Amino acid sequence: MNPRKQEVLQLVQQHATGLTAKQIGEILQMDRSNVSRYLNELAKNGQVNKSSGRPVVYQPQLAKDINSEEKLATTFHFDRLVGADASLKVSIQQAKAAMLYPPRGLHTIIFGQTGTGKTMFAECMYQFAVQAEALPKDAPFISFNCADYAQNPQLLFGHIFGVKKGAYTGAETNQTGLLAEADDGILFLDEIHRLPPEGQEMLFSFIDKGVYRPLGESSQTYEASVQIIGATTETSDAFLDTFNRRIPMSITLPDLAARSLDERYEIISLFVKQEANRLNQPIKVEKDALLAFMLYDAKANIGQVKRDLKLVCAKSFLHYRTREQNVLLIRKKDCPLQVQKGMLKVKEMSERLEPFLEGKGDYLTFEPQGSEVSWTQDLDPNMEVYQEIEDKLASLNQMGVDHTNLEKVISKDVEAYFESYVEELAQTSTQRGMIAANIWDLTNRLYDVAEKRLDRSYNEKARFAFALHLQLTLDRIRKGETIVHPDLNRVRKTLKNEFQVALDLSTEIEEELQVEIPFDEIGFVSMFLSIQLGQEEQLPQNKVGVVVLMHGNSTASSILSAAQELLGTDSGTAMDMPLDTVVNQMYQKLLNYVLENKANFLNGLILLTDMGSLNSFAILLYEETGIRTKAISMTSTMIVIEALRMSEAGRSLEDIYQNIQTSFETIVREQFQVEHEDKANKRAIVVTCFTGEGVAAKLYERIAAIVDQSKVEVIQMQFIERETFKKHIDNLLEEYEIKAIAGTVEVEYQNIPFFSAYDVFDDQKLKVLKSIVKDEIPAETIVNSLDGTITHAGSLPVLVETLKSLVQQVQSQLHIILEPSVEAGLVIHLAFLIEALRTTGIDRQFNDLSSFQKKYRLETDILKTSFISIEKNYDIRIPDDEIAYLTEAFIKNQIDTPFKLYTQN
Repeated sequence: MNPRKQEVLQLVQQHATGLTAKQIGEILQMDRSNVSRYLNELAKNGQVNKSSGRPVVYQPQLAKDINSEEKLATTFHFDRLVGADASLKVSIQQAKAAMLYPPRGLHTIIFGQTGTGKTMFAECMYQFAVQAEALPKDAPFISFNCADYAQNPQLLFGHIFGVKKGAYTGAETNQTGLLAEADDGILFLDEIHRLPPEGQEMLFSFIDKGVYRPLGESSQTYEASVQIIGATTETSDAFLDTFNRRIPMSITLPDLAARSLDERYEIISLFVKQEANRLNQPIKVEKDALLAFMLYDAKANIGQVKRDLKLVCAKSFLHYRTREQNVLLIRKKDCPLQVQKGMLKVKEMSERLEPFLEGKGDYLTFEPQGSEVSWTQDLDPNMEVYQEIEDKLASLNQMGVDHTNLEKVISKDVEAYFESYVEELAQTSTQRGMIAANIWDLTNRLYDVAEKRLDRSYNEKARFAFALHLQLTLDRIRKGETIVHPDLNRVRKTLKNEFQVALDLSTEIEEELQVEIPFDEIGFVSMFLSIQLGQEEQLPQNKVGVVVLMHGNSTASSILSAAQELLGTDSGTAMDMPLDTVVNQMYQKLLNYVLENKANFLNGLILLTDMGSLNSFAILLYEETGIRTKAISMTSTMIVIEALRMSEAGRSLEDIYQNIQTSFETIVREQFQVEHEDKANKRAIVVTCFTGEGVAAKLYERIAAIVDQSKVEVIQMQFIERETFKKHIDNLLEEYEIKAIAGTVEVEYQNIPFFSAYDVFDDQKLKVLKSIVKDEIPAETIVNSLDGTITHAGSLPVLVETLKSLVQQVQSQLHIILEPSVEAGLVIHLAFLIEALRTTGIDRQFNDLSSFQKKYRLETDILKTSFISIEKNYDIRIPDDEIAYLTEAFIKNQIDTPFKLYTQN
């Protein structure tokens, strides 16, 4: 054991009445965050007791406590589940058969809707196997949610099978997988349907042979004896047939609607008793409130019943404390609206309800007592919400708030505290409605500390992103879900300051919210502290250098001069290479220039060349000077413009290189694809956060509600490292047309609009997003509208397709986005313009043309260049006045997006 941890343990053992983390830190002269971490580890290992009150007190672990823990650990068995002899009887029989089947049980999959108790059922299977001695007492039970990494197959496979060093970027060490950890035990894979086909094949290969290969391993195989239990909300159709055949036992858990009234009563009774135990006092429930809970439609099944009951218990406790009542009473009027709607079914079910409640009066009393039945693992006597009410009450009393207003004031906080549980959550119109009041308050206090410690400022967008993440993380922790950071070591090395602050902040969170923050979660907190959403980045003093190097007496000079004039900058250096120049001489000239100006190239250098043979200069320069250098061949004026623009904006060398490479590949692909070929790629919106699950899931809910998901797919993805994320985007672009990215980390890539989490919960910004993904107006519709009016431009369908492609090309080059209706309008306008130029001609003047051309020189040049092929194919010349009108139309009709645009008004 760590010597310092041993000191902490010994000190606690010397104080039978207990000590707080602060007291221990003062006595041992240790940092409180480290003390807190040691104490949590000791409590988790059962070596000290951790109180549930505030402040948290740690006491020595006594023998009777260990015995009670062992007893508690065996509480969760099949015979203690609600419905064990009724609705769950067949399921339990199947589960027992699966666990006892020789020699090592049957692999099993559990089907059931959200909130039906699949995870708890799997734990019961494990406990039964241990009790029946089908598994040894120390057999591991490893739980993992496949949805956590569903959009990152490499990490998903790596977690399950392990990773060999060098398997992918960031895999710096060999990593043990869950199969190895679960050897001689059970591996529970929740949301197993999120395992892609390749992963299913890898898993059934293990099921067949009992051996597996870690990710990146090509020669050696490893053995493991593991029983697989999967859980899913989908049907068997979501899996490969070959996978289904290898899972011999399938168990389906009933949803709440399929449960009898007796079982629903028993479930509600259990949860009320749990709250009575927490408060250590009786709870009376109004008969109508009980009926409402028994009859209402809980879409999230038992999980929602529990959350709704927690909310109404908190409201009742508030009423009890502010009105100084003698008894804690749950009333129907305190129930959420969706629960009260259950009373609408009383009349039609009166005969079934009459014998059930007969002789029980208008109120039922639930006394605090030991657990009788179990449904979910809810061991932590969490007094958090009740403590919040007590604290708020004490605070308002000190302020002299009248007692008649106390309940009204505090009830708002209680409602806010439970907002993350309420069904209407996703429909709130403001960002703050998403976050419980105490989480907002805590987040702001934490970020105020971080601002002072890290000497930086965080705006509301950054705070909102973290608050939403924290709220969802707390939910996951309390559900017992595993939190794993896939790249924790890199974060600790690269974000040392942020990580230290995150350690201290996690201690504050633990003490205030009475939860244990996993060490991996500190990595995510560090990453949040490293981002500053929506704020202008400080441009580096030394920007990436740009050198244009081309064959010919003045080729490089001419192209660079044109680019500089269009952008209004003097950045960049041109090096002309006459055809009689020896390559070695040219390289020496370049080398001398770089060495003389080395201080200006600390952030790297990009070489823009006309032939691939000159690209070798980049490698030579790096070896001789140590300056990171990238080279791009077949350079055009547009590429030079892009390189200068991004360099001026302070973009990194890698960012500039990747963006230009991708843009060039796209242009080439478009030039050589079959003319007028229909693009079959489905549209998509990518939602992302550090975990890929918490905040991303909420963004998914918000966005999915406003798009037609049969036409636009909303894809959740994890963001750990920027360049890796961009590679994932590149892969998606092969299959999808990505219309927008929404998430907690700002990403400017491929001209794809970015919406922060704050933006997504802003109704106006959400309307912008909806506009971006609208259906395009079909070319056929435009053709039909022009039929008979355009008669001098050849094939009308070809004209319309050509103009549609041109309008999209101009948007890409101007870095703007137009609504589909505006695109269609421009196509129609251009069709009539071509018709007029081929017949009667056109003569209209653009007001103050010279001033407009000077202000928008680059934009007008892009449009002129884009129309060259149109002018050639249709034997016309578009006047400068019309180019100005078109340029103005593109600029003024662009969607006002929250991301930066290339064109500025």
